[in-house]
Amino acid sequence: MFNRTIRFCCSCWLLFAICVSFASDVPAEQPNVVLILIDDLSHYGVTAYGADRISEENGKFTNQRFETPKIDRLAQTGLRCDNAFAYPLCEPTRIALMSGQYNSRNFLQCKAQHASEITFGDTFSAAGYATGIFGKWKQTRGTKLVHAKDYIFEFGWDEFCCFDVVGESQRYINPSLVINGEIHNYVGREDIDPQTGRRWYGPDICNRHALQFIDKHKDEPFFLYYPMLLVHDEHKPTPDTQPHSLFDQFDETKHNKDGHSGDDKRFFPDMLAYMDKLIGKVVDKLDQHGLRDDTIIVVMGDNGTKEPFIHHLPDGTSYPGGKGGNVDNGLHVPLILNCPGKITGGKENDFRSYDGLVDVTDIYPTMCEAVGIELQTPQNIDGISFWPQVLGESGEPRKNIYTWYNGNKPASDTSTVLRYAFNKDFKRYAPHANFPNGRFFDLRTDRLELADEFDHTVRVAWAHYHRSGLDPENLDAEQRAAYESLGATIKQHEYVPVSGLLITNDNTTLSKGTSIGLNCLITPSHATRQNLIWESSDPSIASVNKFGVVSAKEVGSASITVYSWDDATPLAAGKKSTFSRDGIHYTLKFEVVP
Repeated sequence: MFNRTIRFCCSCWLLFAICVSFASDVPAEQPNVVLILIDDLSHYGVTAYGADRISEENGKFTNQRFETPKIDRLAQTGLRCDNAFAYPLCEPTRIALMSGQYNSRNFLQCKAQHASEITFGDTFSAAGYATGIFGKWKQTRGTKLVHAKDYIFEFGWDEFCCFDVVGESQRYINPSLVINGEIHNYVGREDIDPQTGRRWYGPDICNRHALQFIDKHKDEPFFLYYPMLLVHDEHKPTPDTQPHSLFDQFDETKHNKDGHSGDDKRFFPDMLAYMDKLIGKVVDKLDQHGLRDDTIIVVMGDNGTKEPFIHHLPDGTSYPGGKGGNVDNGLHVPLILNCPGKITGGKENDFRSYDGLVDVTDIYPTMCEAVGIELQTPQNIDGISFWPQVLGESGEPRKNIYTWYNGNKPASDTSTVLRYAFNKDFKRYAPHANFPNGRFFDLRTDRLELADEFDHTVRVAWAHYHRSGLDPENLDAEQRAAYESLGATIKQHEYVPVSGLLITNDNTTLSKGTSIGLNCLITPSHATRQNLIWESSDPSIASVNKFGVVSAKEVGSASITVYSWDDATPLAAGKKSTFSRDGIHYTLKFEVVP
């Protein structure tokens, strides 16, 4: 087992070295990737999934028709995934999406994702792609060594224009943004955007930078991550809201009774329409440059629609928003993949759909397989590529989805952690303080988990309710089989601490100007948190990057130390953030010779 592990690690670092060495030789015809993440929208918020009307629970609008023609067109000419799931809130989803890992491995604290983590930005950058992120960031606030405004660069991004970087502030009218390390605060400004002739609008600014990124990199492979600001609250008029005076005169600082700055839910349908319009602009830009056949577009939601809004289907079925909840309407999101040169679409007035389960962690490995990039640390990835199914192969590679969810609380606070596993038909929760024996639901007839056979309902955060579910003693044979199978999945993912680290390289002498990838053996091999932090005692002599690749700079001696995330607890939550060097680690001394 020890030798197999070393050979596996060596092969991973060899693949990384190949990617780095030949990054500049990536052929121009290698597919581009555009990943679009819609903020706070269930699958039924896209009309390609069947709903065509929406209401607000307090009567701000009722049965109002809406449509998303730009996204629908991508679904019509590509693949619509009907069982895609994320986390209930924005940040847990984004951490899982970027890393391909379940939150149990790497969600340590809200707004604190540490740059030692390897994300899809790092992977695409290492493979020679131009990388850009334009929209909502949220995950970090920097460290004492790197200010928040510059910290995004640490995740492999070449360019960015993002909201919620140094602080949240405003995202829509007169927003606060950070653009390539420079703070642009439009709050309170009375001038207008010269390109639109209207007030400064965050979604327009981010979209403009995304389009400029495509213009700039049209002749080379690029990875564009577009985590949209829309349609998250606060709900405000858009530049297309009629009459225009509603947008032009809207008080950006006004607070309503809910305490949200300028929140007015009657504008939600306008925000949906504008979101779709901006996605259309990205598609049009790709068409303009003749890039559509060579660009894989992925459109996904980050969690369910906000709870005041209700989607309606033509058959009269209503589907309430459930953001923040762990049932279907908090987790079920749209997912559409499109690339005319690779992905076969549906027939006229029909959609080609994929019915298999897709977890948010699956997007990262699927994108990598689609463009032929090797995953840098495949042993750390929980996601499963479904690219063969996108291309038309049969089968469903993911049998169930496991979730560890702690809201936005620190991982050290386990009082509200929910652990559960589900497939398309059944769902089982691990034991919890409110339900010591766990819970079980038959999703075929109870998609929103309303069963309460023990007559025990608990109100939880976001005004959601947890119900007791079915009595395990009264399950039929099919339910019993699912109960046992999902229980085994939950047990498989119980927390296992790291007990030791070992750098297994024999060669500790490097010639100046050379590099070597280090192999770290983690004990036990099935430990939960396998992310590592690499550090050099003297980077001027021998530096080490987040992949564990040592580069010999000058003649002399330097020690390379690797730390485990498990007890180093690396945080990027502000200018004082760092990590502990007192826990499990391993150090190896290197000599750099002429």
